[in-house]
Amino acid sequence: MKKILGGILIILVIGLFAWRVYDVNANSFSYENKTHAEQEKFQLGSATISARKAFVVSDADLKKYVTNDYFKQENKTLLLVQLESTEKDIRISDFQLGYKEFVTLSDTSASSYEFEDGVYKHLVGFNIPKELLATKKTFTLVTPSKYWKNGARDVVNISL
Repeated sequence: MKKILGGILIILVIGLFAWRVYDVNANSFSYENKTHAEQEKFQLGSATISARKAFVVSDADLKKYVTNDYFKQENKTLLLVQLESTEKDIRISDFQLGYKEFVTLSDTSASSYEFEDGVYKHLVGFNIPKELLATKKTFTLVTPSKYWKNGARDVVNISL
């Protein structure tokens, strides 16, 4: 009985590992970027969104801007990106930030939203190494994989 359970456990672990490798390769390498500029409106499912601007805040000022802080901040600074959307639920927590040929820097670390003038105004925070914040001024915001279609994913080049 122990051998059977051990065998099932090993097969399960190998299956999870293979699935994760496939998932990482599919998400990172097999999609072409459909690049949008800041302020440009584009579709995410049934929502129309646009990225407005990005700015850096210190940990002390974070509570002024965001209501959901998902992770303990290691760097004491956070890169916030402003998004506008016609819908509230655009899977904000699944956005990612990267640079160059999409080297992933951070998943969403903090967020908040408010409804104003008929649109949802989201603030999405990313925990970025302070060395990169000092040297890099352009980053790539990648939309959630739920919206990737036909081998393409929507990305927005964000400038500080």
